[in-house]
Amino acid sequence: MQYLQKYEDFLIKNASQITSIESSLRSLTYILPGRFHDAEFASQAVYAAINLVSLYHNSILRRAAKAYADETRSEVAEESTFNKYINFWSSKSHTYKHVSTLLSVIAYTQVLMEMGVAKKWGKRTQWRWVATLEALKVILRLMLFKSSGQRMTLYPTHLERDVDPATLAADAENVSVPRWTGRRTGIEIPRMDSTIEFNPMKKSKDSRKFDDINDYLMSKVLTPEKLQKPGQMVHTMHKLGGLGEILYILRPLVYVLAIMRYGKRSWKPWWVSLLVELASQAALRKEFDQGPGRRSNMKPLEKQELSRRAHLLWFNLLRGAFYTNITRPRLERFCNRVEDKALISIVGNVIRTYLPLWENVYFYTSSS
Repeated sequence: MQYLQKYEDFLIKNASQITSIESSLRSLTYILPGRFHDAEFASQAVYAAINLVSLYHNSILRRAAKAYADETRSEVAEESTFNKYINFWSSKSHTYKHVSTLLSVIAYTQVLMEMGVAKKWGKRTQWRWVATLEALKVILRLMLFKSSGQRMTLYPTHLERDVDPATLAADAENVSVPRWTGRRTGIEIPRMDSTIEFNPMKKSKDSRKFDDINDYLMSKVLTPEKLQKPGQMVHTMHKLGGLGEILYILRPLVYVLAIMRYGKRSWKPWWVSLLVELASQAALRKEFDQGPGRRSNMKPLEKQELSRRAHLLWFNLLRGAFYTNITRPRLERFCNRVEDKALISIVGNVIRTYLPLWENVYFYTSSS
């Protein structure tokens, strides 16, 4: 426990550097495949470890930011809308909290687990494991759907890092702040210049630094988003919307079961998966287009999530029969064409490295 406390203190004092190291190592994992024997497995092991450690770091930094605010009696930096929503349901429901954490852990380790199972026990066991993991994720997402009162499941399922590491490190080095003491009451409060930094020459992402007093006051203006309670940031789904969300949750499992039934080279799994996903998005958009004048009444978090899901449709180009018959041959021809050209050949080499991974590792392109 003593060593854990020392590590947390070290993290807080060096938060900015550690965050940079995390980002650099994540970038490194994208170029490792193909560099040496079992580089793909090593790359995923590093990627999974970094993201799991980052989840732990997030909890430490959030706790440290809150402790510092309590220590100095200053205002905690305002959370993002996404974090307010996730934090609300995590605080309200222990089931939501534990299930969302487990889903995040699975998301970060699923490629590594699949590669390990395939390497140890072969292809047949690999697909059984993939089906088992997808079934588990379906159960967990349905639990989230129910725990949140039948609301859309957002990604990621964990809290994002919204604490400025550089500021936190500076705060850790200078915890004592100037205070003003009331003559009659004797109450001590931090001086304004210790809680609000005005710097007209420097832009900063820190929520406690402002260009002038007007910027500070504008940050306090109540907008419709700020007035909404966390439970109102995402609509409760009715019949059509609920059906669309359940279809989205079931789609990966349906695709895997179809592959196990018809084989990877068959077009049936690809078409079934695509149609289920399109039906899901159509049902959800129809649910939100029932406001006055048939205008969409989607909240910002719902727009972000639906936009993310729409972008994930591009993964269908790298999956199943479409990838085998259409995408891969064209990518191979591109790689062959640019292999003798400077700079562009680097891109071709990276694509060539990933071609077998996209074909043989389901979770690389699953979008689930």
